Amino acid sequence: MPVTRRAAPLQWHDGEAAHIDVRGLPPPQPLVAILRLVHSLPEGKTPVIVHHDRDPVMLYPELDQIGWRAERMTSPAGEVRLLLRRAP
Repeated sequence: MPVTRRAAPLQWHDGEAAHIDVRGLPPPQPLVAILRLVHSLPEGKTPVIVHHDRDPVMLYPELDQIGWRAERMTSPAGEVRLLLRRAP
C-alpha cells in the first residue's frame, strides 16, 4: 500500500504520551519534526510515540546526544512505531 504524502506531521496527546505521525513526510522533515517535539516538551516523564513509515536510523544518534532513548514497539504492517523516553 503506497504511503500518502503529507505536508506536516500529525500530533496529538492521549493522556499518557505525546504522539507524532510523520508517515508520508519526505526526509529530513520527520527527523526535524520529531526533534522539535522532544525539545518542546517540559521536563518530566512525558514519553513520545512516533509513527513512522521506515526505521529512522539517523534519529537515534541525535536522540542519544540530547538524552533520549528509542525503543521499537509492536506496530501494524507498514509502520515503524517507536517509544521515546528521556534517559534516566
